[in-house]
Amino acid sequence: MRKPRLNRRDFLKKSSLASGVLMVAPGIYGASVNTAQAQTGSFDYVICGAGSAGCVLAARLTEDPDVSVLLIEAGGPEEGVTTIETPLLLLENWNTEYDYAYFTAPQEHCNGRQIHWPRGRVVGGSGSINGMLYVRGHASDYDNWAYMGNPGWDYESILPYFKKSEDFDQGENEYHGAGGPLRVTTDYEIHPTTQRIVDAALQAGYPFNEDYNGADSEGVNFAQMNTKDGKRHSSAVAFLRPALERSNLSLLTNARVTRVELDGKTATGVSYIQEGETRTVTATREVILAGGTIESPKMLMLSGIGERAQLEEHGIEVVHELPGVGKNLHDHSLAPVIFEGDVPPPTNVAVIPLHAQAFMRSDPRLPAPDMQPLFFHVPLYTADTQEPITPSAYTLCAGGVSPTSRGELRITGPDVDDPLILDPNLLETEYDVQTLVTNIKMMREIAQQPALAEITTREIYPGPEVQTDEELADYARNSLQSYHHQVGTCKMGRDEMAVVDHELKVHGLEGLRVIDASIMPVVPTGNTNAPTYMVAEKGADMVKASRG
Repeated sequence: MRKPRLNRRDFLKKSSLASGVLMVAPGIYGASVNTAQAQTGSFDYVICGAGSAGCVLAARLTEDPDVSVLLIEAGGPEEGVTTIETPLLLLENWNTEYDYAYFTAPQEHCNGRQIHWPRGRVVGGSGSINGMLYVRGHASDYDNWAYMGNPGWDYESILPYFKKSEDFDQGENEYHGAGGPLRVTTDYEIHPTTQRIVDAALQAGYPFNEDYNGADSEGVNFAQMNTKDGKRHSSAVAFLRPALERSNLSLLTNARVTRVELDGKTATGVSYIQEGETRTVTATREVILAGGTIESPKMLMLSGIGERAQLEEHGIEVVHELPGVGKNLHDHSLAPVIFEGDVPPPTNVAVIPLHAQAFMRSDPRLPAPDMQPLFFHVPLYTADTQEPITPSAYTLCAGGVSPTSRGELRITGPDVDDPLILDPNLLETEYDVQTLVTNIKMMREIAQQPALAEITTREIYPGPEVQTDEELADYARNSLQSYHHQVGTCKMGRDEMAVVDHELKVHGLEGLRVIDASIMPVVPTGNTNAPTYMVAEKGADMVKASRG
């Protein structure tokens, strides 16, 4: 995907990435940790992945001063990196040293295209390079998780964990928390084109929703953002930095976990590679995988935990057969609808370029919205488009958030650096295609309203010549982009393809949990970062309860 031309880097200088291997230097995180212990020693808990979930887990588990925790991260630190800290520049982090920059396998139902999946390889994980939207999804999403055999994951049970994290700038109420580590911001300057888009959506008859994280998500809204004092407020900033003041937390950066060590059916620690040297560290209580939807199943498979045939194909000894590892891979989908017009350039670096959206139903009989279009005040072109970039343009991005297509993640070898096959099987079902077609039509309807018509000169994509449902479906396949909300590869449940139980313990093993977005059996109908914080908050309490 081409990045929108934001024209902000002329006056914003990007800080260099700190090169430290072990995070010890005051001024980076203000922390001092025991280097010898971190490299060779023993901890109560070893957390693999300092992303959105891992940072929350590290902070919560070390609230007990008698507990020792090692947090291992494959990337480096994010503090001081201007493109990470500055909301307007969020897309500038793609295809950099902070991004794994995955691509899917050629997608059969997207005309063979490979879809870019940015994923954070940096402290804070994908929460350090994402869009900073704070979205929980619909209450029925979580009731469905519970219905699928996961007691305690219904909406009423998980709402307190959303609130626990939160410092909502409008104060505490029935649905929001105040005083938590994570700032949720609603008070910011709205871009004039974004205001026009929202006005046009209201003119088209769609209702305004003051709080889509409240009683219901449906409607048009301005985004709630994870920013504070004009900067990104990720789990690295909100949870990890304060926790690293504690002597019982150690953080290793630029260290890649290669496998979970097991004694029979019990996890005893992990091996990792750092500066070309392999080391092993012991976990006396639990190993917790928090590498996300792509890295967590990979760590399991490289450790001999997964589908027998796949492991044996690559010469990996099968320690524990779990056929669901890597399966159930799915993601939200976007299709940009781009209009040329009189659009002022962005001027407020503290506000993301997509600070309005909507939640809509393709069928009024649905229990929850299944579409989440995003409203950008910049053009969001795909890498496949031939139209020259027009900087004075805006994007109404059609979005499907209840996908029924499912795919899988596969390894290609026994080494941590062997590439992965990422095949989400996008748009395999007719429902997924038609949802995007329906939403594209809605976006066109919004653009025709007076608030936007008076500044719009033409439709760039799909273009006025694309009219029939068949033509729009073909456009969706040719323009599809990821919403970067991959989930499901270590799904929670009781069926034969489940990887973890409702306490996030890996089925059939002791001392091993997965706590991140990979455990979500079905993706929520909204962004996945806030639900990942919730999963980590609830998972941390489960770990503490097991300790007794």
